[in-house]
Amino acid sequence: MKIHKLFFLIFASTLCLGTPQKTLGQIQIGGLADFELRMGEEDSSPYVNETPTDGLSLYTPYVRLFINSGISEKWFVNSVLQADYYNSKSLNNPFFSVLNLNYTPDAESNLTFTAGRFVTPYGTYSKRILSSQNPFVHLPLTHASGLPVSKRLGFLSYEYSDSQIPREAYPEGDTGLTMVYQRMYTQGLKVSGTVGEDQWLNYNIAATLAPASSHFEYAEYDTPAIIGRVILRPAVWAELGVSYSSGAFMKEDSAYDSLQANDLSSYDQNLFGADLTFSYRYYTLIFEYNHSTWEAPLYNENESLPSAEASVSHFSSEFIVDFPFLVGGYAGLRYEQLNSGNISTYQQWTYDRERIEIVYGHKLDRNVTLKTSYLISNDDGPGLKDNVFALQLSVLF
Repeated sequence: MKIHKLFFLIFASTLCLGTPQKTLGQIQIGGLADFELRMGEEDSSPYVNETPTDGLSLYTPYVRLFINSGISEKWFVNSVLQADYYNSKSLNNPFFSVLNLNYTPDAESNLTFTAGRFVTPYGTYSKRILSSQNPFVHLPLTHASGLPVSKRLGFLSYEYSDSQIPREAYPEGDTGLTMVYQRMYTQGLKVSGTVGEDQWLNYNIAATLAPASSHFEYAEYDTPAIIGRVILRPAVWAELGVSYSSGAFMKEDSAYDSLQANDLSSYDQNLFGADLTFSYRYYTLIFEYNHSTWEAPLYNENESLPSAEASVSHFSSEFIVDFPFLVGGYAGLRYEQLNSGNISTYQQWTYDRERIEIVYGHKLDRNVTLKTSYLISNDDGPGLKDNVFALQLSVLF
């Protein structure tokens, strides 16, 4: 392990021994660490089911430090320093997954302007990306299952995608995108707020460097991408959410020489989502639908191929019950499908998948949650063996 990773973990562990949140003047410091024990089947990988490898794994998939500071009554800064196992079998270097400056017109205002790096405002999991917020262990297929489209190379040639795991068919160092970028951050300008005393309408609208499936460190195009989410609350027990994302997702890269002279701004992703949440007493029921289309070239390292358009849709339903007879205990069930559309004149461009996750969770303490999960996966393509059993301990500090 590199020395800066070791220092980061020691620092996080030191904070963990303290109080749940420390305040130094106007600076607030806290954090979240996840500890997991997993037993995955032979095709398990970070790209397939968020698992480092097949067999037994004991690791810390996420370590986050939250650092927030109020500059004045109208200005404040939010940041999250994060280390994770994203698309890797070892801990990645720490980086800021959130770093932004915020302005609120007055102390009583429900309106906030944000500039910098922030959580992607798309879908129900924009509020459940942390393990302390997510009742399940895994993220949904929209965030966790890779597709044969790359921001560096475009679509994988159809001859590969029917029979191989997409990552194996791409050149080394590249992976396919998910419908929504798994780390769930983006960069740009955002306006957010609520309407009404009972906050019957909530909105988050952002102009960003890339659409929901991709991410750029700096501006690649003159026209920004748009990502937004609006939530309507017609009753205290119901929410209707609508999400949208659109923008150019490809990035110029020397790995694909035949694309260097082309204008990549026409290659875009359009993503639409709708969700419905019902909450009554101990029960929560959530339905969510997402549909994404990409336009991109067909990858071939030796020649320039015409562009194509492909689509994929996702449906999920979640049922969560809090046990009235067991304080802090709950159980959850999530069923989801990811269904392939066609790629231009070809047939399906990827394989259909379905997953079921069963979870039991228990709050051992106000800031400590233990979850037991079993993920059952099925597909009509490569026939992956990627079921996984997981124990997750989520610790807020």
